[in-house]
Order: sequence, then structure tokens, then C-alpha cells
Amino acid sequence: MYSSGDLSRLRDIRYFRDLKFSLREISRLLDAPPERVAAAMEQQFHVVEQALKEYRRAYAALDSILGAGGVQSRAAGHLAVIGIDLQNDILQGGALPCRRIEGLIPVLSELYQDARRRNIPIIYVCDCHKQGDPELELWNDHMMEGTWGAQIIQELAPQPGDFIVNKNLFNGFVNTCLQTVLDGLGARTLLFTGWRTDVCVAQTAIEAFYRGFRVAIAEDGVNSTTESEHRQGLAQMQINYNFQMLPCAAALDRLMEYTDEL
Repeated sequence: MYSSGDLSRLRDIRYFRDLKFSLREISRLLDAPPERVAAAMEQQFHVVEQALKEYRRAYAALDSILGAGGVQSRAAGHLAVIGIDLQNDILQGGALPCRRIEGLIPVLSELYQDARRRNIPIIYVCDCHKQGDPELELWNDHMMEGTWGAQIIQELAPQPGDFIVNKNLFNGFVNTCLQTVLDGLGARTLLFTGWRTDVCVAQTAIEAFYRGFRVAIAEDGVNSTTESEHRQGLAQMQINYNFQMLPCAAALDRLMEYTDEL
């Protein structure tokens, strides 16, 4: 019923499937010239490499949670740190470059290291777009899935036990598993850090307020594309929602005092 050519084609399909190509990608590769196949394999290598890193982080986080005696005990004092959109596309050479991000990197690096020492979970909420996402109609293609631009800035890179939640809209709770992660950790107080005070940080923090979380903002751990936009975002959250504004150097101590009283 099948010719040798049919069998050879099936073997090629199985070969590409073993390399974790999708069927749609395979359909484009079966009759493609060798240089196109080589380019696709180079790109797939980076996709698989990133997936392996994410699985290793998930494994380490689960191991940390279970080793600490259960899910609820992982969040020290029911506190978690949220990092919004701290990704390469904001750096020079990225799709949405802005030098203002550079001031956040050393401050947040120190804050995140301190949080890890205290066993306070860090959750990176990251843009991760595919063609057709509605946000891409407003901005250049950015933080596209599987690209360098979507990766977290190296100096702030997640460590074993940290969490990553991908989003495709400004609000980090919509179409994501952020609520599930926070529930699993038992976190009820959230310290927000990250990029675009007036957009993704504000929308996610305000949503957290509506969902019953206590919200604090690291005032020197968030920033935006201009000073006026940054100040506008801070004012909106402080005036309308009375979010606590804390410097990174003192934020964890202040919030741990609060959560210890609960």
C-alpha cells in the first residue's frame, strides 16, 4: 500500500517530531532546501534550550516547595515579589529600547538576592507574544515567543526556586496562571517591581487589589519610558488605591513586619 518514498517521508516526519517541531513547521520543512532546514534547526535549538531552562526552574521550584514542608510554607510570611516585563527587548538593541531600564537592574538584583535569602518567592511575569496578539497592534513586535528579546535580562535572571508566568496582555492576571501560582504559595501580600509603572505594573497591581491581595510598590524598583509616565503611574496607584510605596532597601523588612502580625 505504501511506496518506499511514502515510508521515507514518514520517517522524515517522525524525525522532525522527535526534534519537537510542530506539524505545521514540519509541513514547511519536508520539501525545503537544506539551508532552510539548517536555519530552522538552529532556531529550534534555542527554543528547546529555553524550554529546558523553564522545566529546570519548575523542577527546582517544586523541589524547593515540597522540601520546605509543603506548598503553603514556601511563601515566607505570605509575601511574594513580582517582577514585571524585565526582558531583553527593553535593552539597547531590543524592539522597545529605553535606557531608563538600566537604573533598575542593580537595585532589583540586590532586592531579589535578599528575597531569596529570606525564602520569599519571586515571580517573573513576562510578556510572551505570538503573531496576532492584540497588544502587537499597539506596539512594535516585541517579546516574541522563543526570541532573545523575550528572555529575562541576564543580570536579573531567575534562579532555582523562582517562578515565571507568561502573559500576552498588559494585565498579568488575564489569560495566565498567576492567580494559581500565588494561591499555591499562600501569598497574600505582593511587592511589585518591574517595567512600565503606568501600564503593565499598574494594571497587574490594580487587578491584584481587586482580587483581595495586599499590594505594595517598590517605588525605586519600577520605572517607565519617561519620568512623567512613571510619576503618573505611581500617583494613580497611590491616590486611587492607597498602595504602600516603599524603597527597595527597606521594603522586605517593612512587609515582613506586617505579615508576621497576621
